[in-house]
Amino acid sequence: MTNGETQYDFSEFLNDKSDVLDHFIDKFTSCVVGYDDDDRAEIMVNQYKKIIDILNISFVEKDLINLFEELAEFKISLDIPYALVTNEIYGLKHILISKMANHSIDTNIIDFVSLFNKINNRVAKLYLLSYIENLLSVNSLRLSSIADLIEKNIITHYESHLLWLNELAKCIQEERTDNFPQLNSNLCAFGSWLVNDGKVLIQNNSKYKIIDHLHINLHLLAKKIFSHLKTDEYHVLITYLEKCEFISLSIGTELALIDNVLMNKRVTKDTLTGALNRNGLNNVFESQYELSLATNNPFILAMCDLDFFKNINDTYGHVAGDKMLESFVNVVKENIRNSDIIIRYGGEEFVILLPVINSKKGFEVLEAIRKNFENYTLKFDSHLLKATVSIGMIEIHPQHSYKQSFAEQYIAMADKQLYSAKENGRNRVEVHEYYNKSL
Repeated sequence: MTNGETQYDFSEFLNDKSDVLDHFIDKFTSCVVGYDDDDRAEIMVNQYKKIIDILNISFVEKDLINLFEELAEFKISLDIPYALVTNEIYGLKHILISKMANHSIDTNIIDFVSLFNKINNRVAKLYLLSYIENLLSVNSLRLSSIADLIEKNIITHYESHLLWLNELAKCIQEERTDNFPQLNSNLCAFGSWLVNDGKVLIQNNSKYKIIDHLHINLHLLAKKIFSHLKTDEYHVLITYLEKCEFISLSIGTELALIDNVLMNKRVTKDTLTGALNRNGLNNVFESQYELSLATNNPFILAMCDLDFFKNINDTYGHVAGDKMLESFVNVVKENIRNSDIIIRYGGEEFVILLPVINSKKGFEVLEAIRKNFENYTLKFDSHLLKATVSIGMIEIHPQHSYKQSFAEQYIAMADKQLYSAKENGRNRVEVHEYYNKSL
């Protein structure tokens, strides 16, 4: 013991430091793979060398913990997930235990395991505090997005749970259990609304059950956090808080999809095709952007244009052309969800918005639309008419507050992909090559 601290000495079985380091880096670390910056990788490797070096001499636990904390702070700055870091810590522990077993060392295994558990927990605390700071910052942006919505429907009730989540995070940050956010799922502001007015407004019973189940689980996790808050088990707290944010976002996502269904029913329709009217495009796009920002979900914007449509009008007349436009909208509606949106942009051009979907799934939906329309035959008088559609698609994952110029800029990007589809032979879906995250 030194100054009341336990003294450790593993030098007896760590006579080949390079072997331990190579084994550790090859099997457990994420410090080299996946990083283009050689300097960053070198910093992490050198930090692990320091850790192995200190394990090869007599040391007290704070010396080793300090090195791991220094490494953790660097990894936090690179957004390396805590799950990878804790895997590395326990990976090194297992290597050392194996070395002990091979050398028949009498070192107290319980003390050794306890040391690495302390290291992991101290690293977890750093990650937890960083995570909370980021969560509070991001939630502020989410709350701002909800406040900026042109039309506020069911999603406004999500605001109360973002505030609840903020209070939960602050209690963890300050390590206090007084003035803790409401733990009863029926008594928080969102829960009170959900079991009363929400049950009436959310007409889809299966949707209601999903949201109710998510909300109950969210509060169960909060109860777990409350019970662990005085135990200093930071590795447990960060796991529970991450799950709380995930469930909270899932609730917001479900509410946003319901809002889209309501918007589809409410917004003025194009009398010819039944698609939404272009006059509301800017408001619809802004709402979709704000909802996506608030719930941390990407969405798809697609520009569609019927190929050689003028030939149909010129050959069979405008009535035939109108029937083909109406048929296209019907094909689209058969392949999208009630929460998805189709807008007549003008003439034979349409805009499709697919909320809460990534580029891969979005492409699959648009490709299904393209194929099904290609296979569709319109019976007009005594004629069997066929047509195809070209589509330009981009994925949008909002990162910044909405600007009025965004709708025009994103539509221009999708239109550029539509132009590429035309240039590359028509009757195809052209995808934005790097899926723009933000303007």
